[in-house]
Amino acid sequence: MNRLRSAAVLVALLATAGVAQAQDFKQRFVGKSPCATDIQSEQSDFSLRLDKTQALTLLYRDLSTIKVVMIIQPNGSGDHCGVIRDVVQMTRIAKDFEYQCFDPHAPTDVILGTSIRKGSTKSVTAIDAWRIDLKEQQFIETHDKVTCTDEGWDGEDGGSDLVDAAKEYAAHHKPGRFADEKPALTKDTQVTPLVQVTIDGELQQANLIEGHQPKYPEEALKHRITGTVGLHVVFDRGGKVRLAEPVSGRPLFVHPAIDAVRQWKYPPTILSGEPVEIDTLVFVKFSLGRAKNTAP
Repeated sequence: MNRLRSAAVLVALLATAGVAQAQDFKQRFVGKSPCATDIQSEQSDFSLRLDKTQALTLLYRDLSTIKVVMIIQPNGSGDHCGVIRDVVQMTRIAKDFEYQCFDPHAPTDVILGTSIRKGSTKSVTAIDAWRIDLKEQQFIETHDKVTCTDEGWDGEDGGSDLVDAAKEYAAHHKPGRFADEKPALTKDTQVTPLVQVTIDGELQQANLIEGHQPKYPEEALKHRITGTVGLHVVFDRGGKVRLAEPVSGRPLFVHPAIDAVRQWKYPPTILSGEPVEIDTLVFVKFSLGRAKNTAP
């Protein structure tokens, strides 16, 4: 009996310690700006539009020992940083976060999961999962069986968000790509990698004078993966890139997009006779076209 009591006490102490540790972790992030210097990473961030009606985004950050996803809300002060409303972490580095997930018990909720894919693009059962409470702007852990896929809405800037994607998943009772999609590309399909760049604002009609188009990642080409990366880019008065940071898109495509964009140079933009900086958005679309049959 004493052993049972000791075991029960130990379990209670461990549970209490776990709760305290989780609270300490959240206190490090919640309420702060994601631009705070003590929570920065040497790796590139990326974000996805969570709920356009509230201007909420999900921001992923790799902090070397942990990976985190944060719910970011605009703070109304005019800066682009915002404030962290909630955060979840992943300490096992082999895992990756999943953003196209479906919980049949909460079919219209936005669900975040984790998995260990090792390059696979097949549907998986999430190892960990959270539903997002949009009213409270919080992650709620769930132990339901959650299915995640790598073939869903990937942040392309067509005005959609993760809320819209969740509604579509609910209509089909699973995550994935549905209406208006082209037939699937199989491993035997001959494809041509295509990279299309769109620039907002003053530089739409300008000619690039230095630099090159982003290269299609070999891993993405191997697994027939497509997607779009959104970048916040600032060109200095001389037309060179001063800042390039991701705002949306899959991590697989973020690095080649940023590596190429940082080498760009455009003619200086002149306003009232003076060169000015240009703050703009750049969208890099990585797609696969079916190779044309050149046989006679």
